[in-house]
Amino acid sequence: MRSYLNKDTFFKKMKKKPELQAVLDNIHNFSDEQINALTGSHFPQWIKDQLKELRKRNGSTSNDEAERIAALMIAASKK
Repeated sequence: MRSYLNKDTFFKKMKKKPELQAVLDNIHNFSDEQINALTGSHFPQWIKDQLKELRKRNGSTSNDEAERIAALMIAASKK
C-alpha cells in the first residue's frame, strides 16, 4: 500500500475521472451512505474513506485549515 504524505494534495493533483470530479465538486451534498454506495474502479475503498473525511471538513483541505488557523492567530495577536 502506498503512503501519501498529504492526501489533499494528492486529490488535487491526481488525474480524476469525470465521476470522481463530480463527487469532489459536490462533496457537501453527499452523505456517508451515498459515498459508500459509489461503485466502479475509480471508487476503491481508500478513495471513499478520503471522500468522507473531506466531506466532514466541508470540502476544506488541510492547507485551507492551516491558513484559517494562522489568520485567527494573527488576529488574536493584534488585540
